[in-house]
Amino acid sequence: MKITTLLEVKGLSLKIDTETVVKSIDFEVPQNQITALVGASGSGKSLTALSLMNIQPKVVQIQCEKLLFDGDNLLLKTPKEWESIRGNTLGMIFQEPQSSLNPSMPCGRQVKEALLQHQTLTDKAAKEQVIQAFEKVQLPDPERIYTAYPHQISGGQKQRVMIAMALINNPKLLIADEPTTALDVTVQKEIIALLKKLQQQHRMSVLFISHDLELVRVFADRVLVMQDGEIVESGACESVFNNPKHPYTQGLINARPPTNKRPERLPTIHDFIHKTVPTKNSTKAQRQKRHQALYAQPPLLDVKEVEKRYVLEAPFWKKKPTLQAVKPMSFALYPGETLGLVGESGCGKSTLARALLFLDPPSSGTILFEGQALHELEKKEVKSLRKKIQYIFQDPFSALHPLKKIGPAIEEVIRWHFAQKTSMEIRNRSFELLEQVGLTEAFHQRYPHEMSGGQRQRAVIARALATEPLLIICDEAVAALDISVQAQVINLLKRLQKELGIAYLFISHDLSVVKYLADRIMVMNQGKLEELQEADALYAKPQKAYTKKLIAARPSKSD
Repeated sequence: MKITTLLEVKGLSLKIDTETVVKSIDFEVPQNQITALVGASGSGKSLTALSLMNIQPKVVQIQCEKLLFDGDNLLLKTPKEWESIRGNTLGMIFQEPQSSLNPSMPCGRQVKEALLQHQTLTDKAAKEQVIQAFEKVQLPDPERIYTAYPHQISGGQKQRVMIAMALINNPKLLIADEPTTALDVTVQKEIIALLKKLQQQHRMSVLFISHDLELVRVFADRVLVMQDGEIVESGACESVFNNPKHPYTQGLINARPPTNKRPERLPTIHDFIHKTVPTKNSTKAQRQKRHQALYAQPPLLDVKEVEKRYVLEAPFWKKKPTLQAVKPMSFALYPGETLGLVGESGCGKSTLARALLFLDPPSSGTILFEGQALHELEKKEVKSLRKKIQYIFQDPFSALHPLKKIGPAIEEVIRWHFAQKTSMEIRNRSFELLEQVGLTEAFHQRYPHEMSGGQRQRAVIARALATEPLLIICDEAVAALDISVQAQVINLLKRLQKELGIAYLFISHDLSVVKYLADRIMVMNQGKLEELQEADALYAKPQKAYTKKLIAARPSKSD
């Protein structure tokens, strides 16, 4: 069967100042197929997508030999003609629905605006079409969501609203830029299944941009691999995944933690390019020996029947209701152990983590750290607790002060907790910490915006290590990183644990990452502890239906 080309791009170059960020690339998007554009952060994927919609940032200079869409030359279009194309025959779903939706406008009205921009309809007819679009994307209670503001619906629902907006005018090509990155694994599976279904129903083409190779494998027909602004490999999905030719593609495919073995170190793209791929795996006997030593110790953290409730607002004549965010739960965490904590968004993972650190103290129950009950601590002793327990947040950019250089940000922590140290000792220690996390001295004087996502996360880890903690709570610490950088940070966390004996509470919704890192895994569901098992045992034989659902939600070719 002959495949017709819908979009043909030839010689596309994008330049910012004197730097060429996309280097004369050629590619095609066939009709009625899903083409994936994959690569690490900074490879030029999103800028390419924005330039296809003619919404690239003003600082970007564009050059292109050919840009044909359905036989029409887009290079000749005026700004007015582009307005009639965008959101009509060309639709786009952006990565972060929270920042893409107007917070001050109801969801239905935003989608209706996109419809009325390109069609002449009465207000009533337009509303009916929006409600139908909400039904198509399987939004619960479309009438309610029509009048709801973005902050009143969940992340998955926001993304469905964005999909409805992108499809409201039946585009021929849908560009989906990382549409599931911010979603947990079960919602991600629902959104991908929905996009696939809608693509087949509307017989439209999709350009799917992602760094998640597992997702691409189950979703796309063809794949384009982008590295440093160049397309280094392309072809049918099965062909590229089963027999990747380029070292960069090999690195992207293999950087994700495997579930059938446990490499001592995850391979990175650098390993494949320089042919230094690690081959050593941890054995079951080595793991059992480690666990015998770990669990022969007294617990570092002992949690007994901890519960967290919040009092909700209500009219003054009514009794205020309470929300039980964390139901009574008990568990222990041992020195040098990695305890995984998984569950869907909103299940109470981060609430529990804040309670453990007494950032938001529990409503009831007892937390023992090194045998001491935390609720008995005085204010000065809480400062000492902060020194022994540190926190790594999901978004390293938000966790760092934008106006503070990395070195002074680390030195500030050292000065606070080690007041007896001299200025020279503090400065030298900050250099040691940067070196420890794989950053050179040059990063000491850099601002967060001058660093990549992986480099920022390393800086945040260095700052957490500054207090010489016994426990680090990693709250979705690698979720915001692309797959290749994620492997580097996971390797770093493992090495630091081996060298320093740190314990981790590793919170994530990604079961494959948690299985690789964790000694044991706790599963949370709607504030309740569903089950707690050794990591391999939980993955092989989950006891609860909810755990089975989480494991089944991982992308697989059988989907």
